[in-house]
Amino acid sequence: MRPLHLELQGFTAFRQHTTLDFSDLELFALVGPTGSGKSSLLDAMTFALYGTTPRLGATGLDALISQGERGLSVSLTFEVGDETYRVARSKGRRQAENEVRLERREGDRWVSLSDGGTRAVGERIARVVGLDFKTFARSVLLPQGEFSRLLHGTGRERQALLGELMGLEHVKAMHGFAGDRAKGFKHQLGSLHALLEGEYAGVTVETVKTLRAEREAVSAEAERLTDTRERLQGQVNRLRALEGVWREREDTARRLDVLEARAGQVREGAERAARARRVAGVLPLLDAAERARIAAEREESERHRAASAEAAARQAVESAQAGLEASALAEGRIPNLEAKADTLREAEADAARLRRAGGTPQSTHASPLPWDEDAFLAAREGAQKLDKLRQERVQLEAQKTALESSRERQRAELTQYDALTGEQTRTKREGQQAKAELDRAQAELEAARVEAGLAAYRSHLHLGEPCPLCEGVVQTLPPPTAHNLAGLETRVAALTADLEGRRLRYKEIGLELASLKKSTEERAAELRDWEAQLTQREADLRVLEGHVAGDPADTAARLVAGLAARVRQAGADPARERQRLLAEIKTVRARLTEAQATLARAESAHAAAAATLRSAAAAAAGRTREAQEASAALTSVLAELRLDATQARAAALPEAEITALEEAARTHTAQVGHLRAQLAELERQLGLEPFDPANLRQAERDLTATDAALTTARERAGSLAEQERVARERLERKAEIERQAGEISKQVDTWQTLTNTLKANEFQSYLLSEVEAQLLTGAGTLLHDISDGRYRLALENGEYVVQDLWNAGETRGVKTLSGGETFLASLSLAIALSDYLAGNKVLGALFLDEGFGTLDPQALEAVAGALENLRTQGRMVGVVTHVESLSERLPSRLLVTKSVAGSSVQRLDG
Repeated sequence: MRPLHLELQGFTAFRQHTTLDFSDLELFALVGPTGSGKSSLLDAMTFALYGTTPRLGATGLDALISQGERGLSVSLTFEVGDETYRVARSKGRRQAENEVRLERREGDRWVSLSDGGTRAVGERIARVVGLDFKTFARSVLLPQGEFSRLLHGTGRERQALLGELMGLEHVKAMHGFAGDRAKGFKHQLGSLHALLEGEYAGVTVETVKTLRAEREAVSAEAERLTDTRERLQGQVNRLRALEGVWREREDTARRLDVLEARAGQVREGAERAARARRVAGVLPLLDAAERARIAAEREESERHRAASAEAAARQAVESAQAGLEASALAEGRIPNLEAKADTLREAEADAARLRRAGGTPQSTHASPLPWDEDAFLAAREGAQKLDKLRQERVQLEAQKTALESSRERQRAELTQYDALTGEQTRTKREGQQAKAELDRAQAELEAARVEAGLAAYRSHLHLGEPCPLCEGVVQTLPPPTAHNLAGLETRVAALTADLEGRRLRYKEIGLELASLKKSTEERAAELRDWEAQLTQREADLRVLEGHVAGDPADTAARLVAGLAARVRQAGADPARERQRLLAEIKTVRARLTEAQATLARAESAHAAAAATLRSAAAAAAGRTREAQEASAALTSVLAELRLDATQARAAALPEAEITALEEAARTHTAQVGHLRAQLAELERQLGLEPFDPANLRQAERDLTATDAALTTARERAGSLAEQERVARERLERKAEIERQAGEISKQVDTWQTLTNTLKANEFQSYLLSEVEAQLLTGAGTLLHDISDGRYRLALENGEYVVQDLWNAGETRGVKTLSGGETFLASLSLAIALSDYLAGNKVLGALFLDEGFGTLDPQALEAVAGALENLRTQGRMVGVVTHVESLSERLPSRLLVTKSVAGSSVQRLDG
């Protein structure tokens, strides 16, 4: 994977939209002060690819969003082989605002590969890159400090660190998993053995045979009881049949006795029916005479009620005539009431005008004016214009205040610009002084080294003998000298670091001055335009204020006061008073109409009552004649029977009762004959054998006892069959448990063996030893290449050593390497592990974290040369450094600077 183009916005320190082009970069330095955002650029690439970063992990990613921003967005274009891809990822404060897209370039267009949701797109990106997140972080982003620890650590420390770098935590997880499985299977095996020794201890084949024999014996007893029950059941059925005939004979005899006891009552009822038949012809005459008498009395009562109704109707007519006369008299007031209502209508219109004008009947003024609606509208419009002009005047003053605030900010920025200019001048001057001091210190160090080198030969000089350097005769010996080379070197290193810091600060000040100059120039133009606009607005306001004469608000108030006075003259509420008058007029007219209708109804009711009275009188006279004629006919018939009306009614019975008594006499005679014949037949069926209910009860008790014994035997047989089945199943289950125990015992042996094999002091040590051997081989080859064929790494007696091929292959411990040589060895180990984790493929890009901030000039020279050699292997190499002299040796630099607006990146070539 080789990055081509990176875009980010709202990502940590990079608040503004930032673009970074990697397409033509091969070897470059990523420089900038601490906290400027160098590591954030690497985090942006990992976040775009995997949605996470090495520093934050998969949680707490809201910290990546720039402070005050709602979200972030990152886009990375990269190539894998001959294919070009682009992944874009955005994140907001809420889960719904997160999005990821993957695209592949095909010709001149991009084809989307983003179907299937966020998880599917993430898996597709990992397949395209060929590395998961952890492998990418370990093989592309190389932490140099960790590999320096790997180079100088002991064997145990190296294995621990190597396991951490390679992510071999899964071996420990496998060991723990195998141990847990072994414990689980042991627990299962113990449970099965406890089950066999406890619950299934008494389950044997002999137990099943015993239960079968007992079940067969109980089943035979149940068959015997079944035969006995069938015999007793037949006996009970025969006795129950005789019991039915006996009970029916007893019941028939009892009913015959009852009928014979009722014979006297039946005869008496027949005689009453005969008497009733004799007087049956008189009853209709009695009923007719009674009905005629009642009808005559009823019609007479109706005549009296009709007379009372006619008198009441006549009185209602007289009352309705009096009410009509009163309503007609009240109708004469309607014209006066209508005139008052018309007067109040105009007052109501004035009240509506007063409300529309914004006044009330209580509105007053010292100098009221007669109402003129046109004058009022003109005055109100003038007052509104004047209010609007006052509001614009207030807004204009606020704009002036804001303008003055902007001028204050402009003056503050100009002051800051002057201060930065002075600081830049001072930094330049101090830098020149630091450069001169550094030159003096370096010259002093060089002279001391020369003198120290010469002093090293003093022990080889002897008076009168040839000098080993110039071969001249030694006349005098040089005095011994003592030089503090370590102190001079430390001073030169400190002066170099101080100079680098001043140079970086000088560049930062230059960028800030350029930004401030641009912003102050833009604000100055903006302030000039703003001031011109405010001046023009003030002039326009003065002109508009001059067009408004007098006090239009006061004029409007005077007109409203005049209208309010006119409304007050019409009363407190003219609208309500007018409504009351109209309601009174409507009530008078309604009363007149109602009085007329009432009189008409009363006259109609009186006419109807008079007609009813005449009809009732005629009906009462007719009914009286009918009653007299019915009474005469009844008297004649009673004289023939020699009975009076009371005796006739006492002997009379209803026809239904007469018929019932006659039918009862016939039915009684028939029932007595039928029961005597039935009783004879039942006595014939019983014959000579006597029936004893005690024999039936004893047979039933014997049958019940036999049923109970049979049920008990059957239940016992069923219970024994169930026990036999359960015992057989438990016997089969016991065999199955014994088989499972054997299989689990094999599993325990397997997992316990695996647990013992995966112990950290066995398998992991073996695995790491193999990996370490491969790493040393790869790192030794790479170190040989980047050190111009001088060094190789090797393992000797469990410790890392380096072979010096320029010195006949001499080996020495890695702890004796200089700073530059240590960096080369650490870099070789880092790249070897990177290639190993990437599947022994050459990665398209590497980013080296700083591990050489305190190297001397010769070591930095070696580092720069190694990086140049490394570039020839086809990788794009980015070096994160704070060392200015190293970054200047590289072909390109990406300078990260920070400001109030956020961090930015500037590319410097050459």
